[in-house]
Amino acid sequence: MITIGIHYVGTIASLDMRGKFIKGQGGFQLQMLVDKVLQAGTSKVLLNLTEVPIIDSMGIGEIVRAFKRVQEAGGTLKLVGVTDRVYGALKITQLLELIESFNNEEEAIASFGKGKGRKKKSGEEAEESGDDESGAEE
Repeated sequence: MITIGIHYVGTIASLDMRGKFIKGQGGFQLQMLVDKVLQAGTSKVLLNLTEVPIIDSMGIGEIVRAFKRVQEAGGTLKLVGVTDRVYGALKITQLLELIESFNNEEEAIASFGKGKGRKKKSGEEAEESGDDESGAEE
């Protein structure tokens, strides 16, 4: 069972997920909370996965759906605290090429005030430092 809480840091909404994001658990709840923060006028959204030990294709699909909803509303969704197993799943699906990912909330919050740039998980910088970011986002 997954639970999702919300906290705000200024104008940024952080959706804090806890538990296994598998077999459709929490998908409806995630979409409702994304809609709620968008309707409240928040366009900067963090999806905190620090306490999500595992994700399956259904959970990945829900993240994509949330990303699209935020983007269509003119906002930005970023990932925070992706665990190793979740990182592997997101890397295989190339979702990390689409959605910025940060090691912690402080880095993600700071990124909203800066230009485009992607923080990689430790150990990934050398492998992916040559990536061309142009066109990856709007």
